[in-house]
Amino acid sequence: MNSTTREDPSTEAVIEVTDSPETSYGGTSAPKFALGNLATQARNTALSKGYAPQQTETTTIVNTVAFSYSSDITQLGDPFSVTIPDPRGRYKDKFRRGQTIKLGLRNPNVEGGALTTKALGIITSRVRTCNASGSKIELTCADLGWHLLNCDAPYWYNLQEPTWSQILSDPNWIHPSWGIRGVRESNDTNRLLKQRLNVGRAAIQIELQSVLGSFLFIQAEPGDKIADHLATFARRANLLLNVSCDGYIQLWRPDYARDPLFSIELHDLSDPNRNKNNVLDLTISDSVEDIYTEVNCLWDAITPDLLANTTDQNFYKDVGSFFNPYALPFYRRFSWADGDIYDNKDAAQQALWRYQKGVFDSWQAVYTVKGHWQKPAGAQRAYWWESDQMCSVNDTVNGLSGNFYIASVRCDRDDRGDRTIVTLRKPCLQANFGEYKQPTIDTGGIVDWRGATDTTAQHTKVTERAK
Repeated sequence: MNSTTREDPSTEAVIEVTDSPETSYGGTSAPKFALGNLATQARNTALSKGYAPQQTETTTIVNTVAFSYSSDITQLGDPFSVTIPDPRGRYKDKFRRGQTIKLGLRNPNVEGGALTTKALGIITSRVRTCNASGSKIELTCADLGWHLLNCDAPYWYNLQEPTWSQILSDPNWIHPSWGIRGVRESNDTNRLLKQRLNVGRAAIQIELQSVLGSFLFIQAEPGDKIADHLATFARRANLLLNVSCDGYIQLWRPDYARDPLFSIELHDLSDPNRNKNNVLDLTISDSVEDIYTEVNCLWDAITPDLLANTTDQNFYKDVGSFFNPYALPFYRRFSWADGDIYDNKDAAQQALWRYQKGVFDSWQAVYTVKGHWQKPAGAQRAYWWESDQMCSVNDTVNGLSGNFYIASVRCDRDDRGDRTIVTLRKPCLQANFGEYKQPTIDTGGIVDWRGATDTTAQHTKVTERAK
């Protein structure tokens, strides 16, 4: 086992529980640069309306707990759990449901020993048990994205007027009591925040109805979840949606061109490189469930009913397709109707995206490594294992090599020590429309066939198997 994975007993876990998210950011007297402007406004509004107490008690525990937290790019409201020994009943009235909980880690090898927030969210359930082995409290928690998943959108809210910035600062959508600090900015999100929400083809249909004398607008309906609307608007901009571990809404795209921060090595005991091994165990899964040789995205033209062709019920329908006859040893078709699409170019791109999503979902390599951080060979600093990063793999036991995408990590601490479960997938997922880019990998017997393609306005087809 090399130094990149050797467990360091100096890793310290800090659990902090408060009544208010703002307390976790430094308290109500924290400066704006600590809270974030949106969080500062949210704090004042929440206090004025009585949603958050002005003075809160903070309970902090260091290194006496077991925990498990996950970071998954495909999941909003990442769950995590904390187990707290309580043999003397010291915490019997602590750690209540709904309180804010923060998990931080520090290690002298990472970030100069600074405490790094790994999870920030709420306690969704609390279970206290007492038996012959002692008393303990088990907390089930979720990050702040839980609020977006579990709160209904404001009913009858007009979605055609606001910009992204307006809707994300509207307390009807992002409530002050949640402690969400704002939006993590980039050049892409800066441009997006100034634009109106993309409500898709529905806006064009409503314009046509207005011409016919009807006045309608696109709105949130009763029972709609906030996350459903935000994720849909993000997808139309080819962006993924998540909430960061420090409380910011993130709109982003995976970057597969980055140099990998992490590495995994696995070699046979007879291999001269066996001293580089840093894997405790692994599972590689490959399924046909989401793989198709033909993918069809069907769409309807936007045409008033009075112009409909009465002799052909499919006259105003069309399709964009992607074909790869080498994806499976047999023919398999997948077809679906996308209500946002209204031209062949977008339909063909969406069909390709659905094919790539199937490749992403159908294959994974799950490695378990020791510890929660790694210092790559030759690097000047160490990093905490995290998702949305690239990882180089040199696994000669299973014939797997190349750069893979870290789709999720789960960091556990229990009686067996600190372990990280790293889920790797092929780097081919985007939020929406994609292009035919193959992962830079060599997976031996589980390689994806790829080769020359034939592309028209309506479809893309793989015409030659890769040599």
